[in-house]
Amino acid sequence: MRSIFVLIFIVCFSSFHLSAQVHKDSVKIAGYRLPFIIEGTDTIPVVNLPIITIEDLSNPEYLKNLQAYYRLRYNVIKVYPYARLAAVKLQEMDMAMKRLSSDRERRKYRKGTEEQLRKDFEDQIKKLSINQGNILIKLIDRETGHTSYELIKELKGSFNAFFSQGVAKLFKHNLKDSYDPEGDDKTIEQIVRQIETGQITF
Repeated sequence: MRSIFVLIFIVCFSSFHLSAQVHKDSVKIAGYRLPFIIEGTDTIPVVNLPIITIEDLSNPEYLKNLQAYYRLRYNVIKVYPYARLAAVKLQEMDMAMKRLSSDRERRKYRKGTEEQLRKDFEDQIKKLSINQGNILIKLIDRETGHTSYELIKELKGSFNAFFSQGVAKLFKHNLKDSYDPEGDDKTIEQIVRQIETGQITF
């Protein structure tokens, strides 16, 4: 720990002098070209290190927050693919429904799509925890631009949406939950962006 603070002090001290004595030229060290300063007759390469935060890992509150973050991260990684799939399938359905000429054909297509999705994913979705289900509801809104309640209402009617909401409430879910990336869901948004940019892989 002491050596880290000494290193930080040296870097800060070097940066203080850098503004007055840095040269436009650079020196090559181990294959890397670096700016330098001159102290008397010495030429000293300058390396700017990123700012780091040192946390006390024995702090129970910090460990509690860290565990909560990694639990949330795990849950987001688990359900995010289902939210993306929902968005893709919804887009496919919209395009297909526009090509169909009658209500009968649309109902048949919608029923067939629903049966296929149940066959492929029902068992996996049933295994989600309550927290994972709540995150999925939020992410569906993020990916589709509609709450789960709105999607059910649009695809299956008001009664089915009302009934589904009642059942969801029994399991501590709210199909009307919307996604708030700047507020309550800010941490989820950060995790999703890491997934989208490839910083988190799965």
